[in-house]
Amino acid sequence: MIVDDEGVIWPDLTQKLPGRGVYLCMQAECLAALNDRRLQPLKAKFRVNLPQWPELKERMLCILEKQLSQMFARLRVKTEIGRDAVMHRLWNNAPFMLLIAADAGSAVVRQIEDAVEKREQAGQHTLVVQVESRLWLGEKLGREAVAVAGMDVAGSMASNAGKLVKFCSWYGQLKAIG
Repeated sequence: MIVDDEGVIWPDLTQKLPGRGVYLCMQAECLAALNDRRLQPLKAKFRVNLPQWPELKERMLCILEKQLSQMFARLRVKTEIGRDAVMHRLWNNAPFMLLIAADAGSAVVRQIEDAVEKREQAGQHTLVVQVESRLWLGEKLGREAVAVAGMDVAGSMASNAGKLVKFCSWYGQLKAIG
């Protein structure tokens, strides 16, 4: 987090903003307990205007949404979209990341989980990430609604996959705390 000259706290998720700041725990337990009172210690080092947790949370969601949109736009061509494409791709031996919508149908989820379990038994790594909804995932991938999508996470895609997992997790945690 970076504090500007006016005392406004800004999220610096990519750690590229100018100025000095503090680190914020982005784990689910930390975010759920965060409020203006927990931001009070910032006053020891910075001139901070409180209360601003609700605004900070909205800024964080906005920045995460923008980052995720940019990442999905870059990764769209390398993404397998839909159950059939993902199931076909799961037969390959390379490490794979699955994005499953929270509101995906139970039959699709069961089918995908069975395939992932078989891959794991064969020693093949599969990373499963749950995202907000079919509409949200569809919007990110330029479609109407997408229940499941996947992409390789080997080679140059490994760092992108790591960021995508982290940002999706943070976004979901912030949305969950309301």
